[in-house]
Amino acid sequence: MKSGNRNKIIYKEVVVVGNGPSGIILSFLLSGNIPYIISDAHPEEMLSARLRPLVGQCLLCQDLGFLSSGLEGRSTNQVSLLMDALLHPYADMGWDLEPLIEFRKTGTKIDHIVLGKGPPGGSWHRMDPQILTLSLGSWMALPGLPFHSRDSSEKRAYASNVAKYYAHYTEKMELTKNFHNYVTVNSVNAITKKAEAKNDSWTTNNNNNDITKCCGEMCEILEPESDDSGCVKNAIDCLMLKNRKKTRCKWSKSNHESSEALKKSDKKRSISFCCGTNTYNCDRLYSKSMNERIYRHSFSLEFRDVPSSDSLYCDRDANWMIESVDTNTGDKITYVSKYLVLANGGSDLPNRLEVSRMKKEPSWMLYDLGRLESNLDSYLSGDIEDIDPLLVVGAGLSAADAIIAARGRNVPVIHVFRQKSPELSRHLQENLYPEYHKVHQMMLDGGSTYPYYTAYPEYSLTDFNDEARTVIITSKEGVNKKINVSFAIILIGSMPDLSFLPKHYNLANNKHLLLDCKTNTADIDGLTYAVRGYDNLFAIGPLAGDNFVRFLSGGALAVTAELYRRGEYS
Repeated sequence: MKSGNRNKIIYKEVVVVGNGPSGIILSFLLSGNIPYIISDAHPEEMLSARLRPLVGQCLLCQDLGFLSSGLEGRSTNQVSLLMDALLHPYADMGWDLEPLIEFRKTGTKIDHIVLGKGPPGGSWHRMDPQILTLSLGSWMALPGLPFHSRDSSEKRAYASNVAKYYAHYTEKMELTKNFHNYVTVNSVNAITKKAEAKNDSWTTNNNNNDITKCCGEMCEILEPESDDSGCVKNAIDCLMLKNRKKTRCKWSKSNHESSEALKKSDKKRSISFCCGTNTYNCDRLYSKSMNERIYRHSFSLEFRDVPSSDSLYCDRDANWMIESVDTNTGDKITYVSKYLVLANGGSDLPNRLEVSRMKKEPSWMLYDLGRLESNLDSYLSGDIEDIDPLLVVGAGLSAADAIIAARGRNVPVIHVFRQKSPELSRHLQENLYPEYHKVHQMMLDGGSTYPYYTAYPEYSLTDFNDEARTVIITSKEGVNKKINVSFAIILIGSMPDLSFLPKHYNLANNKHLLLDCKTNTADIDGLTYAVRGYDNLFAIGPLAGDNFVRFLSGGALAVTAELYRRGEYS
């Protein structure tokens, strides 16, 4: 049963929104797995020369801008090109060379949590399981664990196997404790410090409410799970009860070092947590010995001397408040963090036609290939003598997948796209992608020599009738054509879902257009992936323009290197 009766507040150094491959790789690095340069044997002479004096050294400590200078490839981000060159040397030339780096568990574990709507792997679990990847199977691997597609003679991999591999990866690499799956992020707000005469309080920059909100519910202040790096495991566990009675903090003495510190300490500090307009005091003994470092390293909550007993002094570096809901239990969870990383991909919101904004869309108008196939199978299972054609709108690879799915079921296709000369086969070798080249030939031919397929280049869908199950397509000259359809599938791209951010946040390069993972990506620093204009905010993966798995390690490396560079985790 869903409880939905409490609000947990959990402190983390880093919160990552998105549990796809980008978030998984970042968690791998933040868990102390550090890349070391083990070879300079790269076919690119300039890169080889730069690597030569660095063999045996940690990659995080190097000048990433210098190492990546001059590299070219299918990413616009230099650090992503560098990591791809080190993990898959000369991959685009068809070479299968050993990586020039290896990962060693020698780094500091940075306390973090990865939030995702489903199981680890993100959108890969929502794809048609029988679709083959664009990338070769070996390129779908994440650092430290090879991927074996097991797809007979196919060099590419089925999406279902990729999804299983990503879920298995988090278990194999012991990352599951850093993942909170099946959780929806509802809002993200920056935290500011509001200075007052007698105290400081935590506020969010959009409505200046206290960080903890009393809504007549029980609230738990919890610490994150500690690791085995020697940091103290204990934090605050204050129950702010509905009847607003004074409560005291619980202090677990399971860690020997921290308990000894408590015994030696002779100072008593008073702290409190604000809940609405009321204050709850908690007394606690602690040591400020530099050797013991009880609080500083493992979580972003630090207590300081306070002028009065009813003040809350949290770490001034706590910058973000992330409100979420566990979809399994209904519990509300608020994460407070020093750093926020957006890794939630770009396929959550399908692009819609202009006509869809003016009229209610019919149930037979779809945006997802998986739903199309299930609907076609159900439709064909009935007693139908002559099925109406499927309308496919779009000219990309997803549209080609829909055409392939329909023709495999002997369903006629009406294909509408705006271009005159489609470029479907660009960058795709015919021997590796024969199915897409076949669709490309059909689009060029127009359907005159291909049964069950008719192309309408330079046409658009302009109207539809729900009850009659008809659509109106219009040429660029204004000629209308009415067609009966069984279903219509709209595959004209997608957008990232950033609705949890404040409305005034604009992360895109071109501020006059919506953020798009292909043409208008997040405005980031190319060496750190920090979002320009927003402190302690990072964007990686498709949001940053890295749309292929083989390039995702670059963003994770850049973020981790930046955190190390700031000197807090070395």
